Amino acid sequence: MKRNLGLTATFRHAKWLAALGLTLAALVLSLVLDLSGAIQPYRLKTLDVLFRRVPLPAASPQVVVVTVDQPDLDFFKNQGITWPWPREVYAPLIDYCRWAGAKAVIFDILFTEASSYGSKDDQKFAKAVAAAGNAALPFFLSREAKPPNPSEADLLKQAGLTIPGPAPQNQPAYRSVVTPIPSLLAAAAALGNVESSPDADGIYRRVRLVAPFKDKWLPNLGFAAFHRFGAPGPLRFTPGALKVGDLAIPLDGQGQFLLKFRGPSRSHKRFSAANIIASEARRQHGQPPIYPPADFAGKWVLVGLTAPGLLDLKASPVAAVYPGVEVHATLLDNLLRGDFLRPAPLWGLWAGIIVLCAAMVLVVLFFSGLAATLTGFAALALAYLGLVVGAFHFGWWADPVLPGVALGLSFTLAAAFSYATEGRQKLYIRRMFGQYMSETVINHLLEHPEKLQLGGERRRVTLFFSDLAGFTTISERLSAETVVSLLNDYLSAMTEIILDEAGTVDKFEGDAIMAFWGAPLDQADQAPRACRAALRQQAALQELNRGFAGLDLPPLSMRIGLHTGDAIVGNLGSAKRFDYTVIGDTVNLASRLEGVNKFYGSHVMASETTVAECTGTVEFRELDLVAVKGKEQAVRVFEVLGLTGELEPELIRRRQDFAQALELYRQGRFPEAGAGFEAILTENPEDGPAGIYRDRCRKFMEAPPPAGWDTVFRPEGK
Repeated sequence: MKRNLGLTATFRHAKWLAALGLTLAALVLSLVLDLSGAIQPYRLKTLDVLFRRVPLPAASPQVVVVTVDQPDLDFFKNQGITWPWPREVYAPLIDYCRWAGAKAVIFDILFTEASSYGSKDDQKFAKAVAAAGNAALPFFLSREAKPPNPSEADLLKQAGLTIPGPAPQNQPAYRSVVTPIPSLLAAAAALGNVESSPDADGIYRRVRLVAPFKDKWLPNLGFAAFHRFGAPGPLRFTPGALKVGDLAIPLDGQGQFLLKFRGPSRSHKRFSAANIIASEARRQHGQPPIYPPADFAGKWVLVGLTAPGLLDLKASPVAAVYPGVEVHATLLDNLLRGDFLRPAPLWGLWAGIIVLCAAMVLVVLFFSGLAATLTGFAALALAYLGLVVGAFHFGWWADPVLPGVALGLSFTLAAAFSYATEGRQKLYIRRMFGQYMSETVINHLLEHPEKLQLGGERRRVTLFFSDLAGFTTISERLSAETVVSLLNDYLSAMTEIILDEAGTVDKFEGDAIMAFWGAPLDQADQAPRACRAALRQQAALQELNRGFAGLDLPPLSMRIGLHTGDAIVGNLGSAKRFDYTVIGDTVNLASRLEGVNKFYGSHVMASETTVAECTGTVEFRELDLVAVKGKEQAVRVFEVLGLTGELEPELIRRRQDFAQALELYRQGRFPEAGAGFEAILTENPEDGPAGIYRDRCRKFMEAPPPAGWDTVFRPEGK
C-alpha cells in the first residue's frame, strides 16, 4: 500500500481543487471590478480602437450630407449675406432636392426663434418645407424647466408616439421641449429630437432612438425620418430592442442605440449647401446645375453645420472632431442597412471569461516553466483578441477589457499560488536530491513530483557498486585528516561522473558508492550509461593517482560491479525521514559482482543482462560463470573493456585469444588452455583474468575437477 507525502501525489490531486478555487476567486474579483465601474472607461476606449482599426462596411451611398461649411459662409458673405442666413436661403436647397427626387431632406439646424429678417422670411421657408412633403425638422428636449411652450401640445400631437411593450429602464427625465416656430412646426413632414448626451468620457457613441416626454415617446431626428419615410410599421418595445414592423433595433439597458460608425468624418458623400442653392438658381435659369440631380435621386439628404464657428462639432470614436450632422447620418445609415452593432450577450461574455480564467489557471498549475506559462498567457490573450476582432467585423462588440482583466487576475493568482506551494515543493525536491541526482533527473522529478510517493514501484534498473580495494589497510597508515581529504577528492570526482551520465547516487558507505540508472527517469540506454560511467571513473582514478603520487600518497584501485534487472524503487523510510533508493535481488547481485572482481583481478564486472543491453555500444570480455554467495543459479559475467570503436587492435586480439583459451578451459583441456593464458601474460603481465585462469589450469592439472564438472565458479566470500 502506498502513502503519499503531503507535497507529492496528494498535491497533484489537490491542484484540481486549487484550480477551481483560483478560477472562482478570479471571477469574483472581476465581477467586483466590473460592478465598481472602474473598467468602463477602458472598455469604451477599446471600442474606439476597434472602430479605428477593424475594417467595417463602407458608408451607405443612400445617405448624403449637405454641409454649411466655412467656404459656404464665405460665399454668401461675399454676396452681402452674413450668418445667420435668411431662412429663405434654404428654400432653393429644398426645392432642388425635391426636383432631383430625394427620399427625404433632414435638417440638423434648429429653427426655434422667428427669423431676424421678418415673418416673410419664415413663410418662404415654411412654404418650401410644406411643398416638399419629405422634410424633417428638429426640436430639442431639455432636462431643465422652462416657461410654458404653447407649441408643446402641437408637437406631441404631431410627433408623439405611443409604444407598447416593456419600456427600457433608467430613462432621463425631460422637463421641457424647445420646438420649431409654429409655421415650420406645421409644415414639417417629420419632427425629431436632436438632444443627445455623450458617454462619461465626453465621446458620442450612442443615441436615444425615442425619449419619454409627458405621456408620449418622442423620436430622435434620424429615427423620425426613417420611421416616417422608410419604415412606417407599428412600433413595439421588446426586451433589448425596439421593433419597427419586423425590424428589431437593438437597445442597451438604458434604451440607447450603439452607433456603428463607418469611418472618420466625410465617410458619407458631402455636398456644399451653397453649391446646391446655386444649382437650383442655375436650373431656374435654364443652366446646368453644379450637382447633377442623380446625386440626390432616392437619397436621404441631411443638412447640418460643419463650420468650426457654428459649434456643432462633437468627439466621436473615429475622430476627435466629428460634425453632429454625421452622427445622425450614421444612425440613418445603420437603420437603412440593418447591420447593427450589437453588444455580445452577457452570458456569452461571462462564458468566455470563465473559459479564459480556467484555462489560464490550468496552464500555470500544470505546465512548469516561465516560458510555458507566458506562452499560454499570450496564446489565450491573442485567441480572445482575435475572437473580439472577428466578432466586431461581423457586427458584435465583445468587450476585451473585462476578459483581459480576468485573464490577468487568474494568471497572477495562479502564479502566486504556484510559487507559494509548488515552488516550495520544487525547492524542497531540489535541495533533497540535488547532491546525488543529475540536473536532468531533478528536472524530471520537478515535472513529476508524484514519483516521490512514500513506497515504491517495480522498475528495470541498472545497479552500480564500487569499492576501493584495500582502502582500510591504506587508511590505517595515514592521518585522519589525510584520509578524509583523499576520500573527499575521490568521492567528488566519481560522483560528478555518475551525475554527468544522468545516474542517481543512492548512498556512500565509507569509500563505497551505490548508484543506479533507470529511475526515477526512464532511460532506454541505462546499461550503456552505467558502463560508460564505470570506464570514465577508472580513467579519472588514474588521474587522481598521479596527483596522489606527488603528495607521497599510495595509489588507489577501484572495483565496480554492474547488473541490470527489476527492482523496487522509491522513497523508503518514514513519513518524516526517508531515502530515494532501490531494493531487491538485483541490488544484491550487483553488490556481489563488485566483490567478485578480486577473484579475477578485474576492475569492472558486468552481468550478462547488462551486456545484452549494450550491444553495439560497449565492448566486453567474457570471464566466467559465477554462482555468487546465496545463489544456486550461475550468472555469466563479463569484464567491461571500453566503448565500441575505441578498443585498440592489441586489446581486440587479446580478447580473442582469451576467448579461445577459455573455451579450452571449459572443455577440460587444461594444458592447452594454460598455454593460451600464459601466452597472453607474456605480452601483458598485468592481465589479471589471464593470470587467474593460468593458475587454475595448473591446479586442475595437478588435481583434476570431479566428474560432471559444470565449470561454474563459486566464491566462498563476497
